[in-house]
Amino acid sequence: MKDFYDAVIVGTGLAGGWAAKELCESGLRVLALDAGPLLSAHEVIDEWLRPRAPEAAKRQPVQSKHPAYWSSNPILFVDDIDHPYHTDTNFQWIRGRQVGGRSLTWGGVALRFSDHEFMAPSRDGFGAKWPIASRDLDEYYSRIERFLQVQGSRDGLSELPDGAYQTSAELTETELMFKKVVESRWTNRRVIACRGIPPSRPGAPIRQEWSLRSSNGSTLLAAAATKLLTVRPDHVVVRLVADQDTGVIKKLVCVNRVTRTECEVSGRVVVLAASTIESIRILLHSSSGRHPGGIGASSGTLGHYLCDHQTATLYGTIPNSKHLPSYPWGGANNLCMPRFRNISEPVSDFIRGYGIWGGMQRLEVERNSDSRWFLTSVMEVLPRESGRVELDNERTDAFGIPSVRINLEYQDNEQLMKNDAIRCVTEMCGAARLDIRGMDVTLPGRYVHELGGARMGDDCRSSVLNSFNQCWDSRNLFVVDGSCFVSAGWQNPSLTIMALAARACDYVVEHMKRGEL
Repeated sequence: MKDFYDAVIVGTGLAGGWAAKELCESGLRVLALDAGPLLSAHEVIDEWLRPRAPEAAKRQPVQSKHPAYWSSNPILFVDDIDHPYHTDTNFQWIRGRQVGGRSLTWGGVALRFSDHEFMAPSRDGFGAKWPIASRDLDEYYSRIERFLQVQGSRDGLSELPDGAYQTSAELTETELMFKKVVESRWTNRRVIACRGIPPSRPGAPIRQEWSLRSSNGSTLLAAAATKLLTVRPDHVVVRLVADQDTGVIKKLVCVNRVTRTECEVSGRVVVLAASTIESIRILLHSSSGRHPGGIGASSGTLGHYLCDHQTATLYGTIPNSKHLPSYPWGGANNLCMPRFRNISEPVSDFIRGYGIWGGMQRLEVERNSDSRWFLTSVMEVLPRESGRVELDNERTDAFGIPSVRINLEYQDNEQLMKNDAIRCVTEMCGAARLDIRGMDVTLPGRYVHELGGARMGDDCRSSVLNSFNQCWDSRNLFVVDGSCFVSAGWQNPSLTIMALAARACDYVVEHMKRGEL
């Protein structure tokens, strides 16, 4: 007998965790599937503390390129040999397969989108329009900020809307100096305290509890408290099976990661939150006579318009700073410069823009060494049809599931934006007399903000989902991770992903009550 639930959620990361919380607290019986194991905070910390030789990364040649690979924990990143993919554009697909997904390695930066992002095509004429505006997400942003205890300052900026924040974190002495120099010389540029989530609960022993940043330490706990959540780890979703007449998802076919046996589960509603590229893969692989290109492919846009964030990080030392203390960093404990290009400072050679985040006096240094600083420009990558995810029927993963081909190239707009960002940061650091010692520019995928590929829209002929993340091809399927994005903006997308998931779940509950799902 197949299991049957009110809702089946695929993925337990930030989007899946919020879906579980919202649906369980509304009284629904929910099954959450995850492709990886259930780890405790205790065992992850113990594994992190265990000495590791560099050879340990041999099975993770892609994952080990990520800056947080060693500092977070290699076991929170997939084995690249068991999880292959192909790219012609040096795309680096960074993945985490465990209950909680990549929420366990999320840095906790929580920024709202503004209408400068949602309405961008109406201003510059490029790309498809979002079917929503910032007002549609305001209550959901606030709901999430209160629950996750987001810290931040209220600065009254149109390019970075204020939220329901706890007290803001403090800027360091050097950050305050940088703020004074920049804002006095460039009156349209603002240096503010970042907005984000503290690294851990006050007084909580890190070896025993997950951070509020993770699904495991926040939303999944809240969902579990209702007694209506079942979490099933080690279940890799192979494909969705739709009714040939109605298009409704009848069941999900899974394979057990450990035993390699196949099983099926069913639910009134399916919420896909497996992460951007994995969700696209599941949709593409769910082909049938009714859906020959996969579920969601009827518009011809499924798998297209993939985008992400390119970044350029400049770093160096703070002269004569040996006496300065080091401060916490991550989440709210950083500075942020909201986007200024093509808002208050128009430019003619590229569209959209970038924001900057970073830290000064926040990185530990050796005794009698100068303090360090870094500034990362996070640049919007435009969604183009050529940015694509497609099935690779010549390669399969360790479970016999077709792998994917991922291709995303940075083009002229991205190169011009990158040059401008490097020039602006160099100029600002020069004015603040900060020594520049190096620079790092990311390849596609490396910043782990892949977005799009199953975008939402107002028209079923040009989008995969409607404005509530409901699939046009299947009324009981909702896709709530980053794949639903129409464009990338410059902000860390995590808060918007969670807000979209919470909004979609309100829609699910309302339509279930009406008997329409």
